[in-house]
Amino acid sequence: MKLFLKYKYSIIVCAVLLPRIVWFFLLGGNLPQPPRDQGFYLSIAGRIVEGEGISYSREMGFLRSTMTREALFLGTWSQDPEYMFGIIPVETPTASIEPGYPLLLASIFMIIGPSTGAVFFLNSIFALLGAAAVWKLISENWGEKQALLAALIWSLYPYYVYYSAYAMTDMIHISLLPLIILLTMRSSVKTGAGFVSGLATGILFLIRSTAIFILPLQLVWLFVKRKWRAALMLMAGFILCCIPWVARNQLVLGSPVLMPTKGSLNLWMRNNPSLLAIEGISIPGFIEDGIRRSDLLEYPVMDGFDTELDRSRLLMDRAKEFIFANPLLFSYLTVMRFGLFLSPIGGTIANPIAKLAGLLIYLPILIIAAVEAFRRRRDGRVVLLISVFVLYLALHSLAHGGVRYRLPVDTVLIILASLFAGRRAGWGEKVLSTGKVKGK
Repeated sequence: MKLFLKYKYSIIVCAVLLPRIVWFFLLGGNLPQPPRDQGFYLSIAGRIVEGEGISYSREMGFLRSTMTREALFLGTWSQDPEYMFGIIPVETPTASIEPGYPLLLASIFMIIGPSTGAVFFLNSIFALLGAAAVWKLISENWGEKQALLAALIWSLYPYYVYYSAYAMTDMIHISLLPLIILLTMRSSVKTGAGFVSGLATGILFLIRSTAIFILPLQLVWLFVKRKWRAALMLMAGFILCCIPWVARNQLVLGSPVLMPTKGSLNLWMRNNPSLLAIEGISIPGFIEDGIRRSDLLEYPVMDGFDTELDRSRLLMDRAKEFIFANPLLFSYLTVMRFGLFLSPIGGTIANPIAKLAGLLIYLPILIIAAVEAFRRRRDGRVVLLISVFVLYLALHSLAHGGVRYRLPVDTVLIILASLFAGRRAGWGEKVLSTGKVKGK
């Protein structure tokens, strides 16, 4: 182990880069399939490079309209090629998605050109950042041997390698979360770290908006530690990071939009049995027979609603009305999404290799992590880790289940499993000046 620790940085870098290079060559330099939302991010990044800003092209609107006409759920989407998803006018600035990833991707495009290699390069940079954050998080709190093990598992985790080739936000989300946890723990010791932690959370929010719910958890952590100044610094960092986005939306849309407007579409879709059926998600007959206000399942007529904000509000109101009218359906979907989130084989990653990885790798890590979490339940740092996992579980049970949405907090499981392995191997842990072992 001493030899491994001596060359730890080289080992971690190799563990991050080598499997991703192999994966890139196995793909033949192409992006993975299914395409998912890659086309939207690539298109918007390209328009940013061309000086058009964050917006959808008319060509993208026409393509989406054509796909709608050919889809099984004909009539549920607006088929007007002048509007994306029936909400966002083409060729105009939009706040429908988070700006962070398209801006990062556009920056890489400007340096090395618009290519799949640019996607791989960007994701690999963040994978290195994520592995380093895992290393620092554990080495600072528990010990270097556990840290090296966790960083290696994190770097080689099949799901993370898989998504490192996707032109979507997942790899960056996965990588920034351990950094945020690291900085949050530091904030309880160093006030200045609170500001940096707020900036990191703000950056992640601009890449994946659900990160806004991490902010209250960070504040609770600091309040419990009685670190009032650090909590204020954290808020300041987060707000400072978000000001340019809010100001831009006020300027171009006439409203200081913070959350992406496409969230209304997601809320309507993910509680619509007709659309869920297309994804293979069925509703029990006794629940389906009792559905009320089924008129709200029809995509609304948008006549008279010309702006993105007006159309988004209309669809959001419609989605909320349907949920409130059908609490039994919403409860069932919440429980189902809870199961899909924790499942080793279900949800948004369902190919045979992913199922095998889930059964042979994720499931044992989950069980071991649960055991170690219970054993260390009085350790405040472990409570923070568990709270992050539970937060993601709760959010996605209410909104969108599936393995893909759990992946960022698989980091928590990897950390706990590494602490378990270190304890079983008899590896020492960092000791406080009182002589007590940290975490005990």
